[in-house]
Amino acid sequence: MPMRITGMNSGLDTESIIAELVKAKSQKKVKLQKSQTKLGYKQDAWKTLNSKILNLYSKTINNMAFTTAYKQQKTSVSNESVASVITGKDAVNGVQNLQVTSLAKSGYLTGAQLSTNGAYSGSTKLSEIAGSSVASGEAVTFSVTVGSETRDIKLNGDSTISDVVSQLKNAGINANFDERNQRLFVSAKTTGKDSDFALTASTEGGFKALSALGINVMDKLTEAQYNVYAGFADTNDPEAQALIEKEVTRQAEVLKSQILDYNSKIDEYKKNISAFLKDKGYEDEDGNVNITSLDADYQQLLKQKEFLSTVPEDETEEAKRAREDGLKKVEDDIKAYDSYKEEQAKLAQTEADKAAAEAKLENDNAAIRSSVTADMEDKIDFAKKVVNGQISGFTQTTGDETGATRIEGDNAVISLNGAKFTSTTNNFEINGLTISVKNKTAPGETVTLTTENDYDAVYGTIKNFIKEYNELINEMDKLYNAKITRGYEPLSDEEKEAMSDRDIEKYEDTLKESILYRDSTLNEVSNIFKMAMMSGFEVNGKTMYLSDFGINKLGYFNAADNERNAYHIDGDPDDANTMGKSDVLKSMIASDPDTVVSFFTQLSKKLYADIGKKMQSNNYSSYNKVYNDKQMQKEYDDYTSKIAAQEKKITAAEDKYYKQFAAMETALAKLESKSNAIAGLLGGS
Repeated sequence: MPMRITGMNSGLDTESIIAELVKAKSQKKVKLQKSQTKLGYKQDAWKTLNSKILNLYSKTINNMAFTTAYKQQKTSVSNESVASVITGKDAVNGVQNLQVTSLAKSGYLTGAQLSTNGAYSGSTKLSEIAGSSVASGEAVTFSVTVGSETRDIKLNGDSTISDVVSQLKNAGINANFDERNQRLFVSAKTTGKDSDFALTASTEGGFKALSALGINVMDKLTEAQYNVYAGFADTNDPEAQALIEKEVTRQAEVLKSQILDYNSKIDEYKKNISAFLKDKGYEDEDGNVNITSLDADYQQLLKQKEFLSTVPEDETEEAKRAREDGLKKVEDDIKAYDSYKEEQAKLAQTEADKAAAEAKLENDNAAIRSSVTADMEDKIDFAKKVVNGQISGFTQTTGDETGATRIEGDNAVISLNGAKFTSTTNNFEINGLTISVKNKTAPGETVTLTTENDYDAVYGTIKNFIKEYNELINEMDKLYNAKITRGYEPLSDEEKEAMSDRDIEKYEDTLKESILYRDSTLNEVSNIFKMAMMSGFEVNGKTMYLSDFGINKLGYFNAADNERNAYHIDGDPDDANTMGKSDVLKSMIASDPDTVVSFFTQLSKKLYADIGKKMQSNNYSSYNKVYNDKQMQKEYDDYTSKIAAQEKKITAAEDKYYKQFAAMETALAKLESKSNAIAGLLGGS
């Protein structure tokens, strides 16, 4: 807005005069703004109400339109300390007998205590553990078997405890070294026998490492694993060959994945290198690199850094700032060159790693097969020594304060009606029941599972529907019958300036509460709900109404304002109005559930169809909207255009009046100038 200086000659308050002259146009703009604000309030009110209607329609009413909503069952357990049960939709009513033979467990190995004074940490090397016979640099190889999968771990005497933990995790089991208790903890990732693990040495170095770590335990699974390898005559044994081929395939897949990763990294390194070279001008458009110039420039930078790092004795503050600025720029350039060299080194190493991986995959994975076969030979030879008693020194599982302990993984086993079931977890899904076992049954004990219709749940479903319906219909009646607020219009900016924030909020809340007063669309939507709830539906040749199920309104004189269309269930303990009456609904659910289901599914389907019809999309409203949201938005946008147009008119009028007053001021200035001249000629002072 241009700055205007007016009234210099006339002494008039031009600003106020012009404001009064354009007041009519300004008031029209304010009126438009108020109408738009009021429409915005109405849009917000409908958005909120529509959301509640849609929620009731799409969830509760939709659910109750299907008989599955009323087919609810429950299962009671005679001894809840043994098991708990979730009843599914396919469960069969009846009494069943349950016995729990065993619970599912995870395989768990607590290593022997390595030190009583906290001597070791994750950074401790295998060769540094007291009593360890692993030499520095000595090869360490052992295997982790989980189910039918075996992974080899290859380390050496300089590997740390943390290295071991990391490799155990990579092999598919949980592992952790507790420095406080100086023990290694190893466990299966899930419960069940098939998830349990075995730790077996492949070489003497591996055996010594497991012993040094306190986890060289000869349990059943470990013994079985040694026996498997000891049973092979050599690597030509068919079963040994099968294991070799399986491991070759696995390693080949790992290498193929690594090669893809190498390619991605190589592309990234090359991109970074090329960007540096082009930025510094060492690479032309054809990709030719002037490496001689690059090296020379780098050496020059090093010399400049050395020169600028030297502080002259008589250096002034200005010279110091200039030198330090120059030094910083040189150091930044050197960092860029160093980063380029690092990228070059990474590129070279990655290309070498990729070449090595590709070499292993050549000739039908010959290199991989040769390595795996050699490992298999070591495993077979060492396993034979263990089985033949030539190797001793397993960690003792004493279970005392310092010894190792081993808990073997196990499956849960139950007997249901005499039939045996096994699970790797403590959960069983059988014939519609989800049984979660907690404890074994005592010898001779039988736990009964009783599945029956859950009448309380069906009652709760209907009661919840009535509650949600009442809340919605009461709100619609309250909005429709809101207290009339004649004379209430949205506040203008000027009006707000004269009021406190609290008064503004109170005023606007009052206006918003009555924004849907006697709204025709609200009346239409409300009637859709009310008419459906009053409808009768034929059940077994008889027309029935909500009243036949003990569900009624309180009546005009008994109900509170805006609650006269709400329904109440006779005998509802949570409803003070009807709690003393006989509970017809609950009795009918127990005695004649089919009638209840038939009536309420028909009622819900009618509600769903009638509301759905209202929510169909058309020229005035969007899909899933019960009000004319499109029309309202168009009107809102029209107000925006009209307000903008009115603002232009106001500006144009102001400009016209300012020009007229400016012309008047100019004329007055000229007149005053002439008057002064004449007065001067006549001898005036």
